[in-house]
Amino acid sequence: MPKIQQLSPHVADLIAAGEVVERPASAAKELVENAIDAGASAVTIEIQRGGMALIRVTDNGSGIPAGQCRTAFLRHATSKLHTAQDLDSGGRPWRRSLPCRGWS
Repeated sequence: MPKIQQLSPHVADLIAAGEVVERPASAAKELVENAIDAGASAVTIEIQRGGMALIRVTDNGSGIPAGQCRTAFLRHATSKLHTAQDLDSGGRPWRRSLPCRGWS
């Protein structure tokens, strides 16, 4: 799994507007995609009150190496993007596999 690092403010600003979670279903979808991206073969989704009270996704994916946990929770931390050029080619080309992990 690629190493998680915090994006520069410039790169984060370039994509911030497109990463707003619009409704609970969008958040659940993002979490499921993250699980698949982590190599999960089993994913469980729990939702209460239409996602307004709880959205829980558990999986058997590889997870985050212990040494990268603090970085993973920093604002705009990801293992997928490194420079503004990684955003080129229309829309979201960096979604070769699945979305970034760790957006806040």
